[in-house]
Amino acid sequence: MKKALALFLLIACTSLFAEDVSVKPAGEGTAESPYLFDSLENFFWLRKQTSEMDPNVPVYCKQIKDIDASATQQGGDYAWSDINFSQNNLFVYDGQEYTIYGLEPNEKGALFGTGYMQLKNIRIQGAEGIKTCALAKNLSSDKSRNGCFENCYIKGLLVETPALADTVRGMFIKIEDCIVEADIEIKNEKTSSGALINFMYIKGGTNSVRKTCFKGKVKTKPLSHVCGLTVTLTLGSVLNNTELKIEDCYTDLTVECDPDDRHTVTGLIGAADMSIYSNVVLSIERCYTTCEASESMDYGAAYIYQLTNTVNTLNIKGCYYREAPHFTDDYAIGKTDEEMKQQATFENWDFENVWDIDEGKTMPYFISELPEPTGMAIMFLMLLVKIGDSKITKK
Repeated sequence: MKKALALFLLIACTSLFAEDVSVKPAGEGTAESPYLFDSLENFFWLRKQTSEMDPNVPVYCKQIKDIDASATQQGGDYAWSDINFSQNNLFVYDGQEYTIYGLEPNEKGALFGTGYMQLKNIRIQGAEGIKTCALAKNLSSDKSRNGCFENCYIKGLLVETPALADTVRGMFIKIEDCIVEADIEIKNEKTSSGALINFMYIKGGTNSVRKTCFKGKVKTKPLSHVCGLTVTLTLGSVLNNTELKIEDCYTDLTVECDPDDRHTVTGLIGAADMSIYSNVVLSIERCYTTCEASESMDYGAAYIYQLTNTVNTLNIKGCYYREAPHFTDDYAIGKTDEEMKQQATFENWDFENVWDIDEGKTMPYFISELPEPTGMAIMFLMLLVKIGDSKITKK
C-alpha cells in the first residue's frame, strides 16, 4: 500500500512540475492570417490544439525563420512525437524555404503524422550520425483537399522510415520538386522499404510525381527489398478514372548489407497493381535509376519489380538505368556508367530548365538542387555535431 501511494505521489509530482514548453505562434491560423512559426515551442503548441480543431476549418501555418530543434535530442519535455490531424480539416504548412535543424524524433518518427495535408517549401536538416525525421506518416488527399509534398528538402539519417511518408492515399496527389539526400537504416529482416514512400494507394483523378529524387545509402537486413520510390503502388477504383504521371525523377541508391545476406533492390516501384475496374494510366517519362549493391543482391529491377493487372495503360519512355550486375529492366534502356555521364544519352530531356550535367563527370541532376548550407546553417550543424559527439561519449 505504501509503495502504491509513493508511486502515485511521484507521478502526481512529475505531472505537476513538468514544464509546459508550448508557445502559441502569432497569427490566427487562417489563409489570410496564418500561424507564424519561429520556434520549436510552436510545434508543441500545435500538437496540443489538434484534438480541439474544428474539422470543417482548414489550418494554415507559415515558418518565418530557421528553427533550431536540437532540444528534441535531449528528450524529457522536448521529446518529439508526430503531430496528427486525425480530423477532416485540411492542414497547410509553408516552410518558406527556412530550415528545421536537428529535429530528432521517436522511432519511425515524422514531422507530421496523419491527415489531409499540404506540406510545402520545408527544409529538414540533420546532423551527422543523428537521426532526423520524415515529412509525414500518412498523407491523405481528395478532390477538395489536394494533398501534396511540394519543394521539400531532407538531409540526414532516417531510421525505419521513408523520407516523405509511410503511406500516401487518395486522389489528386502532387509530389513535386522534392530532393532527399539521406541515409536510411532498416533494422528488421524480411522488410520491404521505400526510400521515399512505402505505400501509395491512388484512387482517382490526375496525380503526379515530378522533379523528385532520392540519393543516398540504405543499410538493410537479410531477405529485404529496397525500392527507390515506393514498395507498393495501387492504382484505380470502381468509380474513378485514374492517372499517375512520374516525370523527370531519379533515384541513386547505394544498398549496404552483410556480404552473405540475400536482398532485392528496385530502382523505382516494387509492385505496381493497375486496377481492372477503371481506366488507369501509369506514365513514366524522363527518369533514371542507378544502384550499387553487394554481390549478395539476389535481383535488381531498375523500374518495376512486379506488374499486375496489365489490362490498363502503361507508358514508359525516355527512361534509362545504369547497367550493373543483377540490375536489369524490361521497361527502360540500360547504359554504361560512361554513357550515363553524357548529355547526348538523354534524348529529348530539358537541359535548359530542368536538368543539368557535368559532362563526363556526373549523371544528370536538377538545376534546382540545393547547394550546401552556408553561414548560419553551418553554425547550427557544428553545434549539432558537438551534441551528437557528447551523446556518444556518454554511452
